[in-house]
Amino acid sequence: MTIRSEVLERGLLVCLALWGVGCLFLEGLAAVGFAGCALGALGVAWRGGVTVRGALRAWAPLVAFLAWALLAPTLSGHPPSGTGVARLLDFVGIPVAAVALGQLSDARRVRLAWVLGGVFLVSCGVAGLQHFGVWPGSDAWAPFAWTRLRFERVYELVPGTENRFMAGGLLFHRLKFSHIGGMVVALALGMGLRLEGRRRMAALGVAAVGLVSVGLFPYARAASVALVGVMGLVVLLGLPRRVALPACAAVLGLAVLTLALNRPLRERFLNSTTEKGSGSRVALLETGLCALRQSPVTGVGPGRFQARLYATPDMPEQAREHPGKSHNQFLSMAAETGIPGALLFGVLLGWLAWRLPRTRPEGLGALGALAFFCLLSLLHDPLFHTQASQAFVLILGAGFAGPPVPKDKRSAV
Repeated sequence: MTIRSEVLERGLLVCLALWGVGCLFLEGLAAVGFAGCALGALGVAWRGGVTVRGALRAWAPLVAFLAWALLAPTLSGHPPSGTGVARLLDFVGIPVAAVALGQLSDARRVRLAWVLGGVFLVSCGVAGLQHFGVWPGSDAWAPFAWTRLRFERVYELVPGTENRFMAGGLLFHRLKFSHIGGMVVALALGMGLRLEGRRRMAALGVAAVGLVSVGLFPYARAASVALVGVMGLVVLLGLPRRVALPACAAVLGLAVLTLALNRPLRERFLNSTTEKGSGSRVALLETGLCALRQSPVTGVGPGRFQARLYATPDMPEQAREHPGKSHNQFLSMAAETGIPGALLFGVLLGWLAWRLPRTRPEGLGALGALAFFCLLSLLHDPLFHTQASQAFVLILGAGFAGPPVPKDKRSAV
């Protein structure tokens, strides 16, 4: 391996670490890491003789989805916003991450996993402190306002308590923590079931800590249910049937027992069917349908749909003031890119699930993360949060990375 390829590998390791740490902590770090990986991946592809035509053909479903989502609304007079373009281009991160990780040796992949796993565990620990109120007051964070972290988001009281809070970990946002944490748990569980020895124990340990943290600390109902279901799927795919079925029953039983013993959590789930507990979910869905009816073929433009812009006067106040989307990722995608765009999005997700190598640790883990995303998307808009979007494509890219390439066969640039 030449000196230049060694420098490239080290650079990609740093960029991947920044990307992952940014998804778990500071958004700006993720953007820097993403950009660095993209530049490195372009260099690798060029030196490897990859043609534009070959790349487009290899990722045809992704190209078709992005082409429609970016061009169709624009040509119909509804160009995407800057944020909409950014969230769509996040999906380019899947092949970028796959190429970048493919250049790392096995030792450096393990090093990267230790760094990101460690940061995630720290975030889980911080979430526990926030949840139990062993945390500085909100005024203590004034000097750190420059980070733009929403420190106040972790001081939302759990209903019916006076000293318990809905935690957000290092992300300081309970939904970001639960959404990204759920994907990390699915990835770690899938890898743990395929790995051996110390690596298996480390991965399963991360998955166990993450499951408890996501399930108890942020009080995120949709993420908790989706995660339990996905863990069952990953176990069924990753273990022999005679072991998998009892393991799934144990996970389900533990989830039910936790719900039964945790009164605030139980009441929060029971309130899900009420107007107050659902967060005006029906009204938010109706805003998405209103936007879709306005432009069913090409959509209103990526990034242009906001619930409050399509709410009617008779809707609840939360819907009329909500700056987010419809609480259903597929409906929000249809509202912004039209029904064809939503169908292409579904085809892309299905193609990714079909192509992921589930016999490999990263492949099975990424498939679990993809399933978690799909289940979560029925009740939320995971792509609305930048870090969740970037974490999603990074994990999928890891699933497509393939085994480490021997040093003497890596690209020399």
